[in-house]
Amino acid sequence: MSKSNTDSKEILTSKLDGKLTEELMASFADKGIISSEEFDVFYKDDRGYTRFLEEGPETFAGDNSDGKGIIRNVVSVWEYYSEEQIFECMLNNSFMAICVWDMEPLYKYNEDYNKA
Repeated sequence: MSKSNTDSKEILTSKLDGKLTEELMASFADKGIISSEEFDVFYKDDRGYTRFLEEGPETFAGDNSDGKGIIRNVVSVWEYYSEEQIFECMLNNSFMAICVWDMEPLYKYNEDYNKA
């Protein structure tokens, strides 16, 4: 998922640790010179794409119409995982989530679709 400019600025600012001025980094993000991306397992329904974080589920429209970024390279989870590797779990005793036993298939997906 390509993050929105606002999210990219926040992520990059936290990672740069003062190595670039915030103004310069914001200018780069606004012009599309730098951006941030994440890869994850999403659940798709009529509300959009939902991913599950420790803080709680987060739903995206997927086309940045909600200002949360663009979801790219959507591939069925079954191309990388078997049924035995995916399960429902309770996170922080507060919400059900889709979880995986092994991160290697997710890294393989990232290599296949997001690495140049």
